[in-house]
This record gives sequence, structure tokens and C-alpha cells, in this order.
Amino acid sequence: MANRALNPGMIDKRSVRRQKLDRMRRYRFIYVLMIPVLVYFLVFSYYPMALGIFNSFREIQLLGNARFVGLENYRTIFSSPVYSQAFVNTLIVGVGTFILQFFWGLLLALFLNELRHKLSRSFYQTVSYIPNLLSWSVVGSIWITLLAPNGLINGILDWIIGDGYRPIVFMSERSLARGIMIFTGAWKGAGYYAALFLAAVVSINPTLYEAASIDGASRMQQIVNITVPSLMPTIKIITMLGVMGMLRNFDQIFVMQNSSILDQVRNLLYLIYTEGIVQFKIGPASAAACIVLLATMIISFTVRKLIGYDQGD
Repeated sequence: MANRALNPGMIDKRSVRRQKLDRMRRYRFIYVLMIPVLVYFLVFSYYPMALGIFNSFREIQLLGNARFVGLENYRTIFSSPVYSQAFVNTLIVGVGTFILQFFWGLLLALFLNELRHKLSRSFYQTVSYIPNLLSWSVVGSIWITLLAPNGLINGILDWIIGDGYRPIVFMSERSLARGIMIFTGAWKGAGYYAALFLAAVVSINPTLYEAASIDGASRMQQIVNITVPSLMPTIKIITMLGVMGMLRNFDQIFVMQNSSILDQVRNLLYLIYTEGIVQFKIGPASAAACIVLLATMIISFTVRKLIGYDQGD
């Protein structure tokens, strides 16, 4: 009797297993196409990440064998004022750049959506997006030239203030260093955020605006009560993308830093490069990279919960 009672369950398991095998046979070509992608991530992402975690517990010398040192590299980092300052710089510049870039991109998208002439919209959208296509070597050179003592910004200030104006050496002012990094970073990426926002704005049902217009709502009221709420899914996605990349800014600091402002803008990735590559301190640099990875994961999961990323709208 017991065997007979189990037979229906066994039949169900066999049926489910057969369906899975049939599904695998049906989509086997897709699985084969995924193999190069998996190999790419294993070789160029997961293997270096695993090797970095392993090296963070070792002392690696240019000559001689590496030796296991446990948590010594992590203790070195947490007790170093240089790494502490670099972490603070990373958070300030990263968070500031993301916030400014987010609202800049949102306002730009709303402005572009208000343009009724398609040619004008395409022109302004292209102009705003071009900086995102340029490398930091180009963008950094542009802003270093603009902010030079004989650059355009000082020229405009000289024209406004007149006689007695003394040019400001913007790139050597410690008090302005972080602000310059935040502004230039947002300037470069705002066009990309605007493109994402604009793609969501144009997909909103136009009948909502027509109904609101019939009810007497102004254009600003339509933006506040229709456009912005409809953008919430896109806002969540952009927020997660921005948060995950907040601590990974290297190119900008590498190009635009100088000795006068280095301690105000030097972030963890730049410090990892100078100590790990230039000075060959692989152990502490690997430990710092692991801390960046862990901090990114913690911040990402925290923000994910706060904004309700997994919840339906």
C-alpha cells in the first residue's frame, strides 16, 4: 500500500524531469551560445576577483615567494590615515557626482521633452550626450584648459569684475578640488542619464496628459503629477546603476589630479593603482580592492532595500 501511495509522486517527479530535459534539448543552441560569455566572465572577472581576494591575505614580493600573512594587510589599511582619507574622498566625490548627475540628467530630459521641434530636440540631445562618449583624457584636458589662469573661466570673471581681478588657479585650490571633480564628473555623465530618462518620458501614455489638460492642469502640474511618478521604475534602475559605480572612479582622478590637491581628491582606486602597480605592494592593494568590493555590495544592497527596488509599483 505504501508503494502504491508513493507511485503518483514518483510519476510527477519523472514528468517534471522529462519536461526539464525536453526544455534543455529545445534550447540547447542558446545554451551553447552562452558558453563564450560564461568563459569570458570566468577568465576576466571571477578569476581575477578570486585571485585578488587570495592575494589580500599574502605578502607578495618582487623577488622571492609570497607568504601568508592573514589579516595583516587589512590591519595596515584600517590603521593608515592615507587610506582613511582616500575612503572619505571616494565617498564625497562619488556621492556628490551621482546626486548632481542624477538631477542634472532628469532636468535635462524634462527640458528636451518640452521641445516640440524634432530637429532642436535631436541637436540638444546630441550635444548633451557627446561628453559621455569622450574619454577622461579628453574631458580632463578640456576642463584643465578652461580652468587655467589664462583660461575661459578666468577670462569671464576678469570681464565681469574688471580691474584688480587676480586670476584663480582653480586646479591648485584645495577648497575647490572636490567640487571641481563633482561638477566635471556630473557634466560628463548627465547626458547619459538624460538619455535614459528621456526614453522613459516619451513612453508615457499621452492620453494622461490630454486628460490632465482637459481638467485644467498646468504644464508644471502635469510634470509633477504625471511625468515624475511615471518615471519611478526608471529612477530606481538609474539609482542602482549610479550606486554600483560610485566607488569606481579612477580615470577622472588619474587625469585631473596634481600634487597641490592630491590629498583632497585621491580615492581608493587611485591609491590601489599607485601602491599596487607603481610601488608593487600587491597585498595591501588587494585588500583595499576587496574593501571597495565589499563596500559597494553593502551600499548597493542597502539602497536596493531603501528604494524598494524589488517591489512592484
